[in-house]
Amino acid sequence: MKVSISSNSGVVVLPVKSPADNSGSGKKSVPCRQDAIDALPPGSGDWVVEGVPGLFVRCGAKSKVFRVQRRVKGVLVRRVLGEMTAAAARREAIKAWSVLKPRPPEGRTTLAEAWERYLEDKPLAPSTRALYEYHLRHYLREWAPRSLEEVGSDRQGVRSLYQRVLRRHGLAVANQMLRIFRAVYSYYRRAQPELPETPTVAVDMRALRPRDWALPADQLRQWWAAVEKLNPLKRTFWLTLLLTGARRGSVEALRWQDLDLDRGVIHFSTAKAGRTYTIPACRRLVGLLYAWQEECPPTESGWVFPSPQRPGSHLAGVRDDKRGVASAHHLRHTYRTTLAELGATPDQARLLLGHSLGGDVSRGYITAHLVVESLRLLADAVAERYAEILGW
Repeated sequence: MKVSISSNSGVVVLPVKSPADNSGSGKKSVPCRQDAIDALPPGSGDWVVEGVPGLFVRCGAKSKVFRVQRRVKGVLVRRVLGEMTAAAARREAIKAWSVLKPRPPEGRTTLAEAWERYLEDKPLAPSTRALYEYHLRHYLREWAPRSLEEVGSDRQGVRSLYQRVLRRHGLAVANQMLRIFRAVYSYYRRAQPELPETPTVAVDMRALRPRDWALPADQLRQWWAAVEKLNPLKRTFWLTLLLTGARRGSVEALRWQDLDLDRGVIHFSTAKAGRTYTIPACRRLVGLLYAWQEECPPTESGWVFPSPQRPGSHLAGVRDDKRGVASAHHLRHTYRTTLAELGATPDQARLLLGHSLGGDVSRGYITAHLVVESLRLLADAVAERYAEILGW
């Protein structure tokens, strides 16, 4: 029996000899750590590298050479990786296995195909779509060619994947990856109920503690001292973030047609999960935007904050942390905390911040645009609280 592999893959196909040729059962093993590999005695022969299926290291008299060795359709397939670090060997072993493993049987859907179908079917915002694609490319690259049947049966593999992403990239990234993975698999399984249960059930996802990102008064004053030094475009942009509590992307994508300064109303047409929302603009912000309109008259593109580098585009990806300016989300947390300080109800806070009104039946009955005016006093109160702190 032979395995069809391209000649430039560097793979050698060996005949099946004996059970001892398989994954290294009963052989010496070593953790996949550089200190452990370095400590292996010269001339000690083959060692199974723990935690990386099919990875071996051969200790000769003067060198340690890694190789991948696994069975494909009953045939033992070997690829020599060479001398390298343990971390590099782990990476190369995963890449090599993506070449060695057989394609899913005809008619079976791969995880990559399911991912693509999910993105086609769901009305996702461009930023959300890009996030899904990023996770597939960076954290699930080795899983992408596998069939959904294989993916669904590999609970231990999913658990190991989560732990690996957690160690390397942190809890927030690991949780996000797992949620996206689960969403795609579960969506496809609804159309193919014969697939195994989602393998993410094997993972005990750790809770992510809420971030205490609201700026206290002294830090808010430091923030304002840095913002005052920015050019008018950036300064107006950051003050709009401060006085609305909106997400950065929502403010970046504002057009003059989204503003009714005579009525003192702002409509955010770009928001998370495709939601749009309308809020009252506080008096201070209305005056600020009138002044900005005079200084930077609207162009054909209509952006409130046009990009100084790319004609026809809006300001994008503004990050001024190095200059002492906190992130937009710090300001969003500050806005929400100030609302709580002023006695705003949870529903009022959700409406002002553009959060979902789901969660219970009665909240879903709120028609948001009918209560915009009722929120104006709160919006003005937040601005006056900032004015008190900042000495405006």
